[in-house]
Amino acid sequence: MILGLKKYLSRLPDKIWFRAMLFSVAAIATAVAAEWFGPLLPHETNLEIASGSVGDILTILATSMLAVIVFSVSIMVTAYGSATSTATPRTIALMLADDRSQNALSTFLGTFLFSIVGIIGLSARYYDDRGRIILFFATIAVIVVITGTLINWIQQLSTFGRMNDLIERVELATSKALRWHGQHPYLNAQPPVEIPQEALPVSSDMASGVVTSVDVGLLEEAAEKYGVTVYLAIHPGKLVYPARPLLYLSGDEASGVDQQPFRDAILVEHDRSFDQDPRFGLVVLSEIASRALSPAVNDPGTAISVLDSGLRCFEGLAQASSAPEDAQYSRVHGPVITTEDLFNDFFAKIARDGSGMVEVQQRIHLCLLALAQSWPNIFYEAASEASRNALARALDTIVHKPDIKDLKARSQRVIDSGET
Repeated sequence: MILGLKKYLSRLPDKIWFRAMLFSVAAIATAVAAEWFGPLLPHETNLEIASGSVGDILTILATSMLAVIVFSVSIMVTAYGSATSTATPRTIALMLADDRSQNALSTFLGTFLFSIVGIIGLSARYYDDRGRIILFFATIAVIVVITGTLINWIQQLSTFGRMNDLIERVELATSKALRWHGQHPYLNAQPPVEIPQEALPVSSDMASGVVTSVDVGLLEEAAEKYGVTVYLAIHPGKLVYPARPLLYLSGDEASGVDQQPFRDAILVEHDRSFDQDPRFGLVVLSEIASRALSPAVNDPGTAISVLDSGLRCFEGLAQASSAPEDAQYSRVHGPVITTEDLFNDFFAKIARDGSGMVEVQQRIHLCLLALAQSWPNIFYEAASEASRNALARALDTIVHKPDIKDLKARSQRVIDSGET
């Protein structure tokens, strides 16, 4: 429950309703507080004409913002549908968390409610003369904010939901997760070791689902409380079910401990997320490439763009892995995610679906060569194996002899890169 609540609170800023609620509350509070700040103005003022026009301005704002909100929502729904059909449904979560679209819609809704509350206050004679002047200045400030937001939103609409925009969003999320994984290769815990035979398995007490988060700090606290050592058997992204152990406990008191605190440190949900799961982003990138390589789409250029994005993601992983942070927890042994697993999530699927496209195969070997040559101690073994597999798939499909010769030469360069 604690981990689930922490996860829910951390995701609140990404919820469009939460940001819209904050903007709306601020807008309503501004309209209501105008009467409170009225007495701060001097008794003699020459702004009666301006204060008299505030009702007309608020009416225009309310009418126009209602139309803008409907238009913006329709555009966003269309963009979500386009992303689902052209890329992959897994990108929708990133689009929903987009700051600029959330700020735009929240600002439009907040302006609409500000106008409505102001109109109601004017109709009910809530404001005196000085309160109307304060409301007038607040309205001018809202107009300035809404103008800037509209300009930014128009610029956003030119790219929102387009293929390049989707690939960039997935790349940023994947790169962030991979960099964190490179800095904390075992979830900030100790490296994995052989699990003692007498270790007690702890399984999930829930229905099957996907691990989305592991709070190693909570595991450490529970391990210290009961005097045991924890061996994690899963990592974020793994499918778990009642018969699959989440972790193992070892120690003299392991058989008598309350297992629930250890279960509570592992969050199991229905869908994977990008936060702690570096493999998920690579899977989503490969899904975009696979959709582009399908016979119905036949767009190898998008697959090549995805390969370039994946290359940058792996480069970020290598840079982060060069200086990993020291483990903060001593009683927990974390899981391991191998480079072979990461390469299989990304390159294998693209090599399979692009086996008959020479340009895609060429870019696969080029990316593998770049990784094998730049960071041979991290990527060479996995890159050479991925190159062999990609070449084998291509040889089953491509029949043009010059193309076969070229791909064999490219694959051999990847394999030979470990000798330099």
